[in-house]
Amino acid sequence: MIIIGLNCIPFVVKTEFPKLETLIKRTLIITSIIFILMVILLSNGYQLKGIYSHSFIELTFIILILFYFSFFKNNKSKLLSLFILVPLISLATLLLVFEQVITEYKINEKYKIEVSKSGFLGCGERVSITKSDLGIFRKRILIRTDLCLIGIDKIETVEFNENGAEFLIYHNGIFDSENPYKFEIKNKNVW
Repeated sequence: MIIIGLNCIPFVVKTEFPKLETLIKRTLIITSIIFILMVILLSNGYQLKGIYSHSFIELTFIILILFYFSFFKNNKSKLLSLFILVPLISLATLLLVFEQVITEYKINEKYKIEVSKSGFLGCGERVSITKSDLGIFRKRILIRTDLCLIGIDKIETVEFNENGAEFLIYHNGIFDSENPYKFEIKNKNVW
């Protein structure tokens, strides 16, 4: 409904902004390519470093699509791009909501443990161990969604070596009465 409403704006406003349209079109193409590459990397477990880097790209992409629908006149190329951009804006919105990293804690120089939102059916927040890779990326090497912990506000590393790891996860205690939760992992060629 929002996209249909934004497509009606060019009918009401009769002024044209050719330089702004060119800037929006070029920036949208570049951002679309970056977003598609980000989704491909994300499906392989790679993320850009930084808590807000993905959110920034997704928000920029969504805003540029909304500007595109608001400023461009309705024609055949806009109608054809609609079939590509509507699924991409839906995917960007879902990733913005469900792939949001809440916090990350440093384990050592190479590894971090991060807490992120879980999906619709998740019983708690997702806990992942990430490894610094290729300079600007981090790779998820272990993902746990079955801990059912909500309101994680602190994670302490008790032990992290080649045999396994042990963490103390402090949370709000709604679903699990054990606080801090003792999270143990045995290393089976994970790191």
